[in-house]
Amino acid sequence: MKNERGLTLVELLAAITILFIISAIIYSVFFGFNKNYSQISEKNSMDQTANVIIATVKQHHLKYDQYKISYDETKKTAYIGEKVADKLLGDTRYDLEIEIGYPDAGAISGSKNIDSSLPLSIHLTLNDKTGQTYEVKTIIKRY
Repeated sequence: MKNERGLTLVELLAAITILFIISAIIYSVFFGFNKNYSQISEKNSMDQTANVIIATVKQHHLKYDQYKISYDETKKTAYIGEKVADKLLGDTRYDLEIEIGYPDAGAISGSKNIDSSLPLSIHLTLNDKTGQTYEVKTIIKRY
């Protein structure tokens, strides 16, 4: 009887198949993690942009007696300023939908003068290119 060393073709194919299955599982976990990381990163970026928009409106509401906000529905952008609404709210990476109004008075649209002696309600929605949405509702008022 001979002492045979080495692998048979069946053993080699079984080892390659097992290695392939394990590699596929590892890669699918890696790519799933990478996709989730991208989505979470984009959501955090949208959260930061929304916070900057709210902070800018609040700064104007506390600093000026009256200021202007304009919203362009076709371009999905909003602007703010003391005399002329010329400072972009947010950035161009996201489509912005904003409803600004006084409680119990309905929403305003277009270019409006804002009286900062009254509380101002804001409903802000950001949409990115992949379809993710971030929404904020708040009320800003002077004390």
